Amino acid sequence: MTSLADRLAALRDVFDASFAAPARPCAEEPARALAIRAGDRRLVARIDELAAVEPCRRLVPLAGGPPDLLGLAGLRGRLVAVYDLAALVGGRPRAGVADAAAGPAPRWLLVCAGSPEIALAIDEVEGHASLPRASPGAGAGPRARARDGDDDEHDDERGEHVKEVVDVGGTPRGLLRVPAVAATVLRRAQRGAERPRGDR
Repeated sequence: MTSLADRLAALRDVFDASFAAPARPCAEEPARALAIRAGDRRLVARIDELAAVEPCRRLVPLAGGPPDLLGLAGLRGRLVAVYDLAALVGGRPRAGVADAAAGPAPRWLLVCAGSPEIALAIDEVEGHASLPRASPGAGAGPRARARDGDDDEHDDERGEHVKEVVDVGGTPRGLLRVPAVAATVLRRAQRGAERPRGDR
């Protein structure tokens, strides 16, 4: 009985000590991502920043919208505003879905996780990738240059959208910050709503 009591006491001490010991750091699993192409920009987007990836079947253009707004699309019974990701990150923008010379329509829509009313139009999903949770090379990505007629504010916004470069299968790609893109779209929409009607 004494031996059994000693063993129970020892087990209890080990059990109690396990709660007092500092937590062991766990090796974090890599973040899952998609390698994508938007116009002439090859990027990578974290899957946890996306609500869905949907085929782009039909776009309805809107007159008088901002140039990077391609139109509206119906996804799973609701309307989303579709924006040209290439234009938002400083790549070659589309001419617009209503323009016959615009070329092929975007093939895929990335629905933003934090703002599911916004979808980003891309041309290709080129594969899957794994990224370290702590992304390397913070700030190492080249900032997009302003095109003719763009102001400094829009150039600064595009620089916030792709701030890092990561290696995917031996190819460097810009790491897209989907929440930053969505925030820019919402900020511009708010400014447009506040602008006097005569100035639009």
